[in-house]
Amino acid sequence: MNNSTEIKGEQMATATKALDRVISIDEKRRLMLIEVLREESGRELEAQARFSNGEIEFDWKEHNVQFRIDYADTSLKELLEYARKLYGLADIDTVRERRAKHKAQIRARLERN
Repeated sequence: MNNSTEIKGEQMATATKALDRVISIDEKRRLMLIEVLREESGRELEAQARFSNGEIEFDWKEHNVQFRIDYADTSLKELLEYARKLYGLADIDTVRERRAKHKAQIRARLERN
């Protein structure tokens, strides 16, 4: 066996298995909730700024970064509660539907531009 093959074999023996590297379904749901809540709150805050006659400013990039920082450690349960209270999203399936709607709207907007 040549040296290159020996190194690859050693790397494979110590490498983490693929399924051990992926995130859990609950973490995927939590991340989806963060994105849906980020988008919903951003749209709401953008509308407030638009109708404030310049009194309120809104920056999407700033909002996105700050939102992800603010809610990075928020639990799935807490995020679901925010979704229910603030946007009437009763369960994870409703959140998933809203995420699909957001993606479709973003895709359509990008195609127009």
